[in-house]
Amino acid sequence: MKKWGYGVTGAALAVIVSTLSTGAAAPAEPGSDADPVVTKSYVEQIRQDILNQVKGSGSGTQNPTPGESATLVVEKVEEGSTVIGYAGTELILRTGKAVVHTPVGDGYGLPDLTAGTNITKGKNIPANHHLLLPQNDERGLKVVKGPAYVMIRGAYVIK
Repeated sequence: MKKWGYGVTGAALAVIVSTLSTGAAAPAEPGSDADPVVTKSYVEQIRQDILNQVKGSGSGTQNPTPGESATLVVEKVEEGSTVIGYAGTELILRTGKAVVHTPVGDGYGLPDLTAGTNITKGKNIPANHHLLLPQNDERGLKVVKGPAYVMIRGAYVIK
């Protein structure tokens, strides 16, 4: 009778262990945080969205939104035209002559990261100086002798 008791106890223990292990190994609910697998169509959709954003931001003649482009472009800007940037846009005047264009008011300017200064409205922009636009307030540069070639990274409009 002792052997029979051990056999029943062992069988009961095996049933309990198998039941518990099956519950612990159940697959996660699809789409939950516990299920990290994504479909190929989802990955392709995200990839296409990113490509569309990058391709759409290459032209400065559209109305871009701030933070739209991380691509560096070189624009030929005609004399009398103005390049208006958005917050975070970077400008480098390569050729030609340009002055700072800012909204009306005191205290506005373009931070010159190369010289560590602030260039105020109407002042000449030195060639090959790295300028950074701090806000979305119509700041930029106006070409006074051109055409000028300007390196631009970020969202901008040429008027």
